[in-house]
Amino acid sequence: MTDQPDIPEGYSYEPSVSAFVNHIGHVYSRRTAGPNGDEVWAALRIEPHHVNAWNLCHGAVMASMAEIGTAGPGWDPEGPPVVAIEMSMQFIGAPKLGDLLEVRGILVKRTRSLVFTRAEAEVSGKPIFTATSVQKVIGS
Repeated sequence: MTDQPDIPEGYSYEPSVSAFVNHIGHVYSRRTAGPNGDEVWAALRIEPHHVNAWNLCHGAVMASMAEIGTAGPGWDPEGPPVVAIEMSMQFIGAPKLGDLLEVRGILVKRTRSLVFTRAEAEVSGKPIFTATSVQKVIGS
């Protein structure tokens, strides 16, 4: 991991307030307009410490990115925090060393106490995983 990240086109980088996210590596972000509202993207360049013995991204790294991807659209910077209380994930593929894993998070529904989101991950347009999450609004 380098001190100055090579930021992928269209993304920005700011260290997270979460020490765990920073420990994973440089997680890049962007927000785009989607057909059903804003989409929150997160991206991670797969580095040597992210891969298993076959140079494929470890499932735990992908699960962490799924949680980051589903949390992004669930969090409202103007509102109370949210925490995941359930997440389901389906692995479709695995990024290789050097790949850019991109995760698109989408808000499905928000109630006063729960937020429902989903995420879709890809590498160069090829699907890697899908995930859904239910998040609890806390502090409200």
